[in-house]
Amino acid sequence: MAAQYATSASSISVLKELYIDDTSFMKDLVYAKNPSYALIPKDESTDGLAGKYIPCPIQFGDPQGRSHTFANAQGNQTPNQYDSFFVYIIQDYQLVTITNLLIEQTRSNAGSFVDEMKREMDGGIKNLSNNMAFEQFGSGTATRGFLNSAAVTLVSGSTYQLVLSNPQQIVNFEVGMTIQASATDGGAVIPTGSPSTPDLGSITAVDRAYGTIQFTELQGAPHTDWLAGYAITVQGDIPPAGGSGFGPIGQTGSYLAASGFLAWIPSSSPSNADSFWGVNRSSDPTRLAGLRFDASSYTIEEGVVNALGFANREGADPDVMVLNFNSYTALENALGAKVQYVDIKHEEADVAFEGIRFHSAYGYLTVYADRNATAQNGLCLTMDTWKLRSLDKAPHILTYGLEGLEGLRVGNSDALEVRVGAYYNYTCNAPGWNLRISLSA
Repeated sequence: MAAQYATSASSISVLKELYIDDTSFMKDLVYAKNPSYALIPKDESTDGLAGKYIPCPIQFGDPQGRSHTFANAQGNQTPNQYDSFFVYIIQDYQLVTITNLLIEQTRSNAGSFVDEMKREMDGGIKNLSNNMAFEQFGSGTATRGFLNSAAVTLVSGSTYQLVLSNPQQIVNFEVGMTIQASATDGGAVIPTGSPSTPDLGSITAVDRAYGTIQFTELQGAPHTDWLAGYAITVQGDIPPAGGSGFGPIGQTGSYLAASGFLAWIPSSSPSNADSFWGVNRSSDPTRLAGLRFDASSYTIEEGVVNALGFANREGADPDVMVLNFNSYTALENALGAKVQYVDIKHEEADVAFEGIRFHSAYGYLTVYADRNATAQNGLCLTMDTWKLRSLDKAPHILTYGLEGLEGLRVGNSDALEVRVGAYYNYTCNAPGWNLRISLSA
């Protein structure tokens, strides 16, 4: 009997068996350690974001026409106040290339073959899903961190080191990333005016204790061009000329990243020139752009209590509060013996996360930690007002509508290429029921 070799076709069979319509990998890779991404409601049907855009209507005012005097009530009538966000899809890709040598080296051992295929694919899917979870907390600019006041310093040869202004943002960086810089959050890539030749660096080492990153210069002169306060992004995550707002794919100035929590709930009230998915939110910044509360002058426990009281006054009844790990442990320590722990269950993926039970005027909510949450910022969320809308699963293996295209032979290499993608965005149908808190810890 002739020997049976592992071919690209058999590799595709393994991919389909392991990842197509299989919820276990969603639990282990996509949702693991990303509680907010796990808990957000999802529409991953083929119609989840079909069409040009998804309308997200909102009523932010009741009809007027009330008075103790009939003539005034009749004469001062107004209709309900409505608006609608028209949210466009964004694209995110992860490519995994498996050499044919690796495939053939493991052809005689079926278990080893599956293990090697799974190891490569798991890493790719995890990398893409981690980016989606990161952007869930973003403002659309895809900024992963900012340089501190110290200049980029030479380590040796063409290897340099930068220090993040907030060491906690180190969780957003990985060895192998190709990074670029902008003078402002969401601004043009350095050097400005040279979109085809940006300064690029490849990360070679990450010190997660001190927030330092070592990188090799790939192009340009990051060591002289990158200055204090500059924003760091992954190459291709922001338009070369910078972003100025939200719009369809390909529109000049449109951000490329998802509209996360901080896009829907900005740090300050929108100005008269605001345009967020077609809506000027300045007409009612609270109901159209969420609640904001500055609790930085209070202890963390007092700040959370006062912020929740403010949210409840505005009619918000959040069910969860998300903190980064430093703020979570600060609140945990402040509560001391009063702390009560609860489990948050996610029914679809059969995963659970531990949190703290906290009381507000409208009842209890659960506080939990997420590594993607920003430092000294708390988010009190009414989760059923949010939705991740996507075309098919987010992420999923791209097949281009044809059976058997889970993997493609690379034209100029002895390898098999698998494309993983996500076409999605985040929507909120009641921003005013969600709160952003500036905390002291």
